[in-house]
Amino acid sequence: MMIKFSIDKDRSFHLRSAAIIIQNEKVLFQRPVNSESWFLPGGRVEHFESTEETLKRELIEEFNLKADHMKLCWVVEYFSKAGNKKIQELGMHYLVEMPEDHKLVNYENEFKGMEEGYVHRWIEIHELDKYKIVPEFVVPQLQKLEDSRGIEHAVLSVVRP
Repeated sequence: MMIKFSIDKDRSFHLRSAAIIIQNEKVLFQRPVNSESWFLPGGRVEHFESTEETLKRELIEEFNLKADHMKLCWVVEYFSKAGNKKIQELGMHYLVEMPEDHKLVNYENEFKGMEEGYVHRWIEIHELDKYKIVPEFVVPQLQKLEDSRGIEHAVLSVVRP
């Protein structure tokens, strides 16, 4: 059972774990096939599962990628409001080392993973501003990731019409 619950019909909470995978100055992103918004791959945490275990499970399910080395980089409290709908998400973002010989590094343009309903893409770090990437915190953090020494904590509030 995922750690996601509705408070009422207009309010919900999610606990999510996400992967920051960088290869050759490109970052791996995904989006639902019916959306223009890109986000870091990952998923919701299952009950009694650590956020690291969640990410390992999700990467195997989505890409057949066994992630042995990961480091927590960002803890993001994300508040989103669109119309009457309010979502609060707590996201744990891990920098994940991927083997250079994994088949994922060979993809160009958009490609499908193992999970239905999603499209993936490697986006060059210097081109991130050309894409709609959510949450908005991700782009500036990726652009300064090399200079980061510890875990970053951010609280974001986004209101959409």
